[in-house]
Amino acid sequence: MEGIEQRIALVREDREHGSRWLVREAITILYDIATSTTHSQGERLRILRRAGTELARARPAMFALAGAVIRILGLSQNLDEIALTAEQLLHAYDTAIERITGHVRPLLGGTLMTHSLSGTVLEALIACASTIEHVIVLEGRPRYEGREVALALHTAGIATTLITDAQADIFLPRCRSVIVGADSVLANGDILNKAGTALLAWAARGHGLPLYVLCETLKIATYTWTGDLTQLEEKEAGEVWEHPISGIAIHNFYFDHTPARLVTKLITEQGVLSKHDLQQTAADLRRMSKRARLTQPS
Repeated sequence: MEGIEQRIALVREDREHGSRWLVREAITILYDIATSTTHSQGERLRILRRAGTELARARPAMFALAGAVIRILGLSQNLDEIALTAEQLLHAYDTAIERITGHVRPLLGGTLMTHSLSGTVLEALIACASTIEHVIVLEGRPRYEGREVALALHTAGIATTLITDAQADIFLPRCRSVIVGADSVLANGDILNKAGTALLAWAARGHGLPLYVLCETLKIATYTWTGDLTQLEEKEAGEVWEHPISGIAIHNFYFDHTPARLVTKLITEQGVLSKHDLQQTAADLRRMSKRARLTQPS
């Protein structure tokens, strides 16, 4: 199917968008395959399973991609039902932020600190602008996406300060809470998110500040943390040091691991989720994953 491989490659290699854009694109890819008239039904199912496998493995730290694939392909092998599931999932995903905002609104006030470009967090902050006094934004090395967050908040009329990641502890005493997103919520409540989140979470704990994590339930994973650093997606060293010196090791992990005990509340479109809620969702997804019949990519 023309263009599908290129679209999957774009999801795999993207550095500019947050997980929301990537998940929408993954859902749309599967919908487009299911509704195409170019191939026979059997061929489309084969392409769906192959594309689903590639999308599910494209970004190890972003389980929402795999979560979307499992939900779309794990309920039925009927193409019409698959297309309908994808369409419904896309609608639910597009309306999730509004519901998350409703749940988090009572918690957003005073001066806040945030880290990374989370579309969910950004939209929630802008929607609650009237109750927020100030937002302190970490710059988000190595690609400095915090600048985009700061500009969006400023444009929305919210008093905003941009600081380097290393200054977080200096400014935390001015804050009422820390608000971050998540790229994956592991089955025990641990968080995978932009590198720097774990350090910020530990610093917030040291200052006695709550850490609120905002994300869609689509990001709940089927597994727990194993210490496998490939989940954290190491990228090119040149982003850290454009002209590195021979003999100096450089690492550029895009994500890190934050233990569940540092998270005050995990707030989703379904409200605040408990440990039991997470475990139940993960178990349901594991069962659906077996029915998805994903193929081994060649």
